[in-house]
Amino acid sequence: MLALTSGFKQKLVFFSSSSNFFNVPKTLFRPRPRPLQFLVMATPPRVSSPPYSTAASPNHAPVKRVGTHNGSFHCDEALGCFMIRLTNKFANAEIIRTRDPQVLETLDAVLDVGGVYDPSRDRYDHHQKGFQEVFGHGFSTKLSSAGLVYKHFGKEIIAKELQVDEDHPDVLCLFLSVYKSFMEAIDAVDNGINRYDTDKPPRYVNNTHLSSRVGRLNLDWIDPDQSSEKENEAFQRAMALAGSEFLERVRFQARSWLPARSVVLGCLAARFDVDPSGEIMVLNRFCPVSIIYTSGLLN
Repeated sequence: MLALTSGFKQKLVFFSSSSNFFNVPKTLFRPRPRPLQFLVMATPPRVSSPPYSTAASPNHAPVKRVGTHNGSFHCDEALGCFMIRLTNKFANAEIIRTRDPQVLETLDAVLDVGGVYDPSRDRYDHHQKGFQEVFGHGFSTKLSSAGLVYKHFGKEIIAKELQVDEDHPDVLCLFLSVYKSFMEAIDAVDNGINRYDTDKPPRYVNNTHLSSRVGRLNLDWIDPDQSSEKENEAFQRAMALAGSEFLERVRFQARSWLPARSVVLGCLAARFDVDPSGEIMVLNRFCPVSIIYTSGLLN
């Protein structure tokens, strides 16, 4: 997982998620993968409400259509719609906002509405009775629509960002890290899960987190224009906000967290060279150790 600059070469140390991190890592030389230049909303999504017409061009495949509900929106469907458009299957898909079940049935994917979770049909709702899907890998927070999209497409999105294959060990590492450091909070807030196991009221109110900021993009009740067109424009802004912060997190974890993790793991593997007890680790260069240990993803 290490990317340390040394002259004109970069030394990369990879740790398999299944390996014991006390083992001395294998090393190899290869250029750092250039991050894919995702431009946030580079292809602005077409967001519409029925009735609509998507007549296919005779020379091009029809644009995929992804549905979510109209009305007030939340961070999870805004982020879910953004992420699913980064995939090969739904690249630049049109977003259809409706609760009409007959319309939803015709769409290629449906997020956060419809009462169905069925990845084989690309249905990703979490409101139905009995839904208890979690991310896995030791996480127990119930998923929102964004978490469902990330669970099924996150590795593909991260592999594109790193420009590596999905089975590259860095992809799984970042897949778990981004969920813990970013996605899980989106799921928890949408499902009303408290951060602490207590019924005591919070000492202060925090309305600065991403879910709150996305929520404030909904039309104000005093706005004179409450049309579906204005609502869809607001949803576009919500997708851009949530999506930009998601990509920022992915890129930070790849650019900063992943190399720092490798530095710490390398020093941890060499701790017996420092003292026979193995109880002393010497950090051989500066890196933000705190973000590694708080992630809980050392091995």
